[in-house]
Amino acid sequence: MKQILFICPYDSIYPPVNGGMQRCLNILHQLAKHFKVTAIIHQDKTEFKKSIDLFPALASVNIYSTKDEEEPRDLFSVFPARIKRAIRYRLYKRVVKGETDSSFLLYYSLLNRLLKQQVFDSIMLENLATINAVDVIRRHAKKVSIIYDAHNVDSRLAMESISLGSSKTEAVGMQYVESTLHKKVNAIIACSEKDKGNFLLLNANKLPVFVIPNGVTIPGHSVPEGIMKDVPSHIIFCGSMGYAPNEEAILWFYNEIWPVVKAKFPELIFLIVGSGVVPVSLHKLRSDKAVVFSGKVNDLEPWYSMAALAIVPIKTGSGTRLKILEAMGYGIPVVSTSKGAEGINYTAGRSILIADNAEQFADEVILLLNNKEKRLSLKATALDLVTKSYNWDLIGIQLQHCINNLS
Repeated sequence: MKQILFICPYDSIYPPVNGGMQRCLNILHQLAKHFKVTAIIHQDKTEFKKSIDLFPALASVNIYSTKDEEEPRDLFSVFPARIKRAIRYRLYKRVVKGETDSSFLLYYSLLNRLLKQQVFDSIMLENLATINAVDVIRRHAKKVSIIYDAHNVDSRLAMESISLGSSKTEAVGMQYVESTLHKKVNAIIACSEKDKGNFLLLNANKLPVFVIPNGVTIPGHSVPEGIMKDVPSHIIFCGSMGYAPNEEAILWFYNEIWPVVKAKFPELIFLIVGSGVVPVSLHKLRSDKAVVFSGKVNDLEPWYSMAALAIVPIKTGSGTRLKILEAMGYGIPVVSTSKGAEGINYTAGRSILIADNAEQFADEVILLLNNKEKRLSLKATALDLVTKSYNWDLIGIQLQHCINNLS
């Protein structure tokens, strides 16, 4: 059985509170079903192992947590924290300048030790935050197959976010890193065909790119009560508050679409479910009694159960929207922009309703709120779509074939 090393950049991945963590956890779970896996994580092992009840294959993974590592004792230990981290980073990376990568410093010694002790067939790097591991890996294992799991085309997302206040310099830096991936890794797995095309273009077709989409675990419950009501009471948006495209989406919906919908359904409640601090730009929504911010929740089912439909008014970003697949998996009909539904093999009007301007979006939301039969029809078609095409177990088989063909 092939040996896989998996490196995760998140401080915590269980319970997953955003799309990146969900993808990371599910990819690791699927790898564990087909390979012998060793994983480097930042989360405390005891906390992480609570995931085994829901993700049983993780019980076979050899988990190494940076929480168990002691800080190096060296000549730089006497310096202030910021200075010693900067010096160590440059020393470990063998560079004379560069912004310190705190995550890299945490796993550097552990990664070195594992590479000296074990031979791996493939190493999977989750997210752009792990790309600094490549130089260390190549010092010990020049021929190992390195696979980069691209949660997004980060440079594209950063470029689109410049208008929202993001740094252009940072965006250009990301673009450079993503356009030189062919010099660092053996393959990329992307979330969608569009992301695949962007990575091939950035790297001049100099490395293979495979599509491993985001998926969903089908809860297997009854029809949510919210979609069965003759007069719906709630609609829902799910997404992390720390993600700029979500902030932009909520503002657009609230300012331009919500007033039209609310005029038709004055008792309707808008549920905004997601972890993170509510951005300043959304503070005005808190004074609206018809808007409810949930904060972090451990179980989404009660929230989805209240909703007649889910909205995804996303206008920027890349990847595959886990929030759409998730809603479909819970049996909730979805109204989205075409950008929001990017990467999903949907049929507009049958598995999802698509609208790209405020008037159309409001019309589609009102249509669903007025028509229970349409809600049930969309629910059935969408659930069939995710069951047949976006089930994590099916995606895991695709991932297995991808890795076997590379190694």
